[in-house]
Amino acid sequence: MVFADRVEVWNSGSLPEGLTVEDLRKPHTSFPANPLIANVLYLADYAQRAGSGTLEMIEQSRAQGTPEPEFVLIRNLEFRSILPRDVFTEDVLNRMGLNERQMKAVHYAKENSSIHLSALKKVFPDVTEKTLYRDLQGLVVKKIFKETGEKRGRKYQIR
Repeated sequence: MVFADRVEVWNSGSLPEGLTVEDLRKPHTSFPANPLIANVLYLADYAQRAGSGTLEMIEQSRAQGTPEPEFVLIRNLEFRSILPRDVFTEDVLNRMGLNERQMKAVHYAKENSSIHLSALKKVFPDVTEKTLYRDLQGLVVKKIFKETGEKRGRKYQIR
């Protein structure tokens, strides 16, 4: 299924016995449902080495600077690979009319998973906290950020 912020690939069934969702993020053995077909695909160079698909997905995401995929097993009945998409591209942010401080705040939050007012103050030491706070609140109003926490502990994350 394709959503604005992610692509989800669903598969009915469970992971093979002995393989966990956590194992998918480290080198692991492959458990093809049909080893004969898997071997033919490997020999035809349509598939890589056994057990490397999820690691390749993670590596490619890191190389592209995009969020890493999520792997979810639901009640041992359904497995999902979720590929997050960056809906707040440079072009989209420019069309939303963000100022320079807001653009930098969004980039910081993308790289660090969140931003605090104090972090933005370090980037713009000559700008008042009140102005920076208004910039962050503007990003909340535009539904780019969601805020969590109270007063000094408040942080802002990409929606």
